[in-house]
Amino acid sequence: MHVIWKDGVFMKRWELVIVLLCVLILSNIATYIFTRFFFSSPLLQVEVAGERDGDEILWEVWDLLEKNYFEPLEEKELIRGAVRGMVQSLGDPHTAYLAPESMEELLIHTTGSLSGIGVEIVDDEGDILILRIMEKSPAGSSGLLEGDRVVEVDGKSTAGATLDEVAQLLRGPVGTTVEVAVRRAGEEELIGCTVTRADIEMDTVFPRMLEQKIGYIQITSFDQDTGRDFCDSLKLLEKEDLQGLVLDLRDNPGGLPEEAIEIAQEIVPSGEITRVVDRDGNIQEQHFSRAAEKEYEIVVLVNEHTASAAEIIAGSLQDRETAFLVGKPTYGKATMQCLQYLEGGGGLRYTIAKYLTPSGQSWHESGLQPDYEVELPLEFYLQYFSIPRDLKKGDTGEKVILLQSMLHFLGYPLEKTGVYDLQTINFLMEFQKDSKLSDTGELDISTRERLRNMLAEKTAEVDEQLHLALKILKGEDKAV
Repeated sequence: MHVIWKDGVFMKRWELVIVLLCVLILSNIATYIFTRFFFSSPLLQVEVAGERDGDEILWEVWDLLEKNYFEPLEEKELIRGAVRGMVQSLGDPHTAYLAPESMEELLIHTTGSLSGIGVEIVDDEGDILILRIMEKSPAGSSGLLEGDRVVEVDGKSTAGATLDEVAQLLRGPVGTTVEVAVRRAGEEELIGCTVTRADIEMDTVFPRMLEQKIGYIQITSFDQDTGRDFCDSLKLLEKEDLQGLVLDLRDNPGGLPEEAIEIAQEIVPSGEITRVVDRDGNIQEQHFSRAAEKEYEIVVLVNEHTASAAEIIAGSLQDRETAFLVGKPTYGKATMQCLQYLEGGGGLRYTIAKYLTPSGQSWHESGLQPDYEVELPLEFYLQYFSIPRDLKKGDTGEKVILLQSMLHFLGYPLEKTGVYDLQTINFLMEFQKDSKLSDTGELDISTRERLRNMLAEKTAEVDEQLHLALKILKGEDKAV
């Protein structure tokens, strides 16, 4: 938001009107050049807004509230609220005013880097669990382990804190230290670590070789350097005589479109990738590939959470008949946003154009339709649920059914009664024995972590979308 305080003095009313009415206009070309690093956009003309009809109602409401509201008013919050209302009236979920703290989160997700300790944390039944430690991160060298539960940060308890609140505590300027206390499976005492914060690069590209020299590359988002990392990964796979490629874009919310374009320029045959049109349908940008057609086939995995930049790649490959799409219809976001920095640390993200496929088709709101629509079994999603804890004999409810479903999926033939009964406890003890854990029948940290790991491994067996992609690439299923 544009700051309305200057040297401690509230700006005059006419200056405030101009601030509110001009919030959607780029302040200058230099700001545009800086922000296009984060969001691609064509050059926008700058105009100065003048007085408009309807200003009176704004000040009428302002005066009424200022004089009669039953509590003191914060002018800063009123301004933010007015801007939010202006933006929300557009009915565009991708156009939004971003408070300074929201801008920080957005930049972390778009640049792919942040200053912190290098861990991925999740809320696990009220505990803050370290799910992943990033490679070569300060957290890894300090002794923290995946599965540790963060209980204190700089002496402050994390009990009752939200995931975002704990993340904010762990972040900080490069070179500063943070004291982290964790509870670890098998240890009675808390373990304390002093971690020095550093710039953390977040991985978004995850390659591996599957059976019969079929490569698999998962892209989780499009951040800075995602394009480079993908191209490097693909080249390494191709050196191993690649016979087919599965590109997994499931649950990819998008990100920097230029990174998606860079990837498309590597795997889409020579020709158009996508075009950008304004509200009148005029072409503002076109992006092309000059790549030679790959000697192997490509299958793209998509689902209802595949969006934005991910849809640019998937739509281009499908439109050019270069790859099959397997999975579920995609999210359907084909609009381009521009990010305008505002005074005070906030920002305005707003829609300026939309993307089309090479043939001129829009997937906005309708999404891309897969060539092979495949539903995943419910068991596949068990890996994303928090493992229940603190269950006692006789307890009932959804948590009990969830635990019974997990054990049943892992091969223990118990009946899903919804009651934490003796049979459930006995099968849990059997699981603990098989896992070489103490067979206490209690859902302690070690048991829950083992359950989590086993579910992650087991769900690969029921990934029907991936299975079909492999069949297509091996020539076992070509009918659409």
